[in-house]
Amino acid sequence: MARKLFIIGNGFDCYGHGLRTTYSDFRKYLVEKYPSYNYEFDGILESVTMPDGDEQYDMDDLIGSIISAIDNCAGETWGNLEASIGIDYANNVLDKTDWFFNDVDWNEEDDDEIKNSIYNNQDNAESVTNGFIKIRELFNEWVFEILAQIDFKKVKKIRKPSFRNALFLNFNYTSTIEDLYKVPANRVCHIHGFAKDSKSEILFGHGTEENLQTPSSFFGIQDAFNSLVEFMEKDTAGAIKRNQFFFNNLNKINRIYSYGFSFSNVDMCYIDEISKQINPKKVKWYFNKFDWDNNPEYIQKIRNYGYKVCKCRRW
Repeated sequence: MARKLFIIGNGFDCYGHGLRTTYSDFRKYLVEKYPSYNYEFDGILESVTMPDGDEQYDMDDLIGSIISAIDNCAGETWGNLEASIGIDYANNVLDKTDWFFNDVDWNEEDDDEIKNSIYNNQDNAESVTNGFIKIRELFNEWVFEILAQIDFKKVKKIRKPSFRNALFLNFNYTSTIEDLYKVPANRVCHIHGFAKDSKSEILFGHGTEENLQTPSSFFGIQDAFNSLVEFMEKDTAGAIKRNQFFFNNLNKINRIYSYGFSFSNVDMCYIDEISKQINPKKVKWYFNKFDWDNNPEYIQKIRNYGYKVCKCRRW
């Protein structure tokens, strides 16, 4: 029976092992794959319907528009990507395209003219937002094409606590735990998806439960832009439900180790679920040295649950 739980975040991969797994690396992937991307594109993303029903966009215009919109809200490092691709992302898309929508004049005597303005707004808003949701497909491509191909023969192990007879809640898409440290796959829960499982659902997104307030004069665009916000939301509740068996097996855990986990608000629901399965007052939580020295807010969040917090001296 496992008595230890390791919570592994992206800092474990990128800082602990030097792997190129940050959101900045995702941005570099897009730039390298689409070197002719049009960052200054100021038109409207319009799709062409293919014979199979798929909607195709000009990729240079699409990639340039997506990168530009995210840069405006997350910065060029994309360090704040997940938190930024909700309301902020939709707002940036709207700012780039607001000239494309009609002001609906409710004083117009011609009802057909009013209806046409609304229908045009709906169609145009859907065309625009359907392009910007492609960021999810592009992210999946990066995970399955790049992160799945990491050569761990070139990666050095770090000094760490014993992984023997432990369970792992892994927020990374990579196989670092399995391939580098030879941990059996049945002890690892890839809560947000796994790069080496092509059927895996890759989760990334924001946790905002808000609606975007679009200008009232642009009647007809509200649903499309709020669908963009909703589509970019991370389905954490679904992730917990799909992995409930893993969480139910944590009831004997008395030590938790975290490394590289960011304790962002959108992911704190997983800590809530862990804390339902065990008695936090009887569990020691070990932070890696960097977080202990540099992120006191992480420590306070865990103390608020009742855990006894400690500094791990082995990583």
